[in-house]
Amino acid sequence: MIDPISAFAALSAGHSAIMKGIQMGKDLSSLSGAVNRYAKGEAELQWGEARKKKSRFSIAEDSAIEKHFKKEKLNDMRAELRKAFLYFGKPGQWERLQAEIANERVLIKKRLQEEAERRERLILIWGTVITIIVGGGILFAWISFLKGTL
Repeated sequence: MIDPISAFAALSAGHSAIMKGIQMGKDLSSLSGAVNRYAKGEAELQWGEARKKKSRFSIAEDSAIEKHFKKEKLNDMRAELRKAFLYFGKPGQWERLQAEIANERVLIKKRLQEEAERRERLILIWGTVITIIVGGGILFAWISFLKGTL
């Protein structure tokens, strides 16, 4: 999982690449890399925010003011992209882009969720194994102590 700052940077890079491509008259299909970066950044921001709501702890960098300005910036980027597509793009291109971004967002959220579940499962397994080993060692030492061989 990418931290919010990196996700926002990826989102901004995708946005600027899409804007440059649209202004140069490129077709949406030739901008798939930029669309992917934009969608990935947006999905990771949204997934991280949803995951953060479930968390018990809060990090100072994720203050309400910072979140507000990031959301405002995201809304401004969307509005700018929409205007660019309406002025420079083909009819229906904005809707196709939104559909592509939505599809990419769903795939990325699913992948991130699977990674988080796998990580949590590994932590649980290793925690259990270590607990059993330490518990077995303590039990062995206790039994040896009671027998008087230690």
